[in-house]
Amino acid sequence: MDKSFSISQSSGKKCGLGKIASLRKNLIAPVLIALICLFLSPVANAQDKIIQKDGKEIKAKVLGTDSNYIRYKRSDNPNGPDYFLFRSDVLKIEYENGNVEPKKETNKVVPEPTVASDLQILESKASQYKKRGTILLGVGTLAIVAGAATLIKLNGDYSTYKSQIQKTNDDYTKWYQVNYVTSPPEGDLQKQESFAGFASPGIYAGAAAVIGGIALDLIGLKNVQLAKKARTEWARKKKELSFQPYYESLGNAAGLRIALSF
Repeated sequence: MDKSFSISQSSGKKCGLGKIASLRKNLIAPVLIALICLFLSPVANAQDKIIQKDGKEIKAKVLGTDSNYIRYKRSDNPNGPDYFLFRSDVLKIEYENGNVEPKKETNKVVPEPTVASDLQILESKASQYKKRGTILLGVGTLAIVAGAATLIKLNGDYSTYKSQIQKTNDDYTKWYQVNYVTSPPEGDLQKQESFAGFASPGIYAGAAAVIGGIALDLIGLKNVQLAKKARTEWARKKKELSFQPYYESLGNAAGLRIALSF
């Protein structure tokens, strides 16, 4: 009896241990699978986002970008073909690491123009107009003088030329009448050229210099007028009452400075 009981008790213990071992083996595989899924879930969820200008969002893995195209694979088909998008159709790309392309540019603060800067601009304009007008007037006047002098000289030379032709023809006519008692044929007399033919090409250069000089003078006068206008505006602004913000770093003071200049 005792022997039989002890054997059955021993076999009962072995049977209980076997069930526990089998239960442990059956639990290890699901636990490992659950742990692997839990570990890989952030990786599986991590993906890039391509946001188009029309608001459409594409979940993908961006493979590369350039100035024209964006190459990517769809997140629902990572082993599928490569897709392409025009860069001009894409608003931005949100990468899985948190980076965004293109980066947002910080708004640059453009300082408002002050009365002082306006005065400097007007003074600079007045100086530029005056300088330009002076140069153009000087060059234009020289061109007019040079062109007029050329035309006067050519006209004087033409008068001398006509006098010489006339004298030659008169002398020949006298000689012919003495010897043949009649006037010489017209074909024997020298022909005078026209002023344009005699003075060419100098006449055209002189005329062009005069016309060009007049044009330069007109432009120069316009610049002088612009200089006067800018100077008048400068004087008007200088008399205006201006409120200029100021900040003194040493005294840690800030406020408005009232400036009145005459």
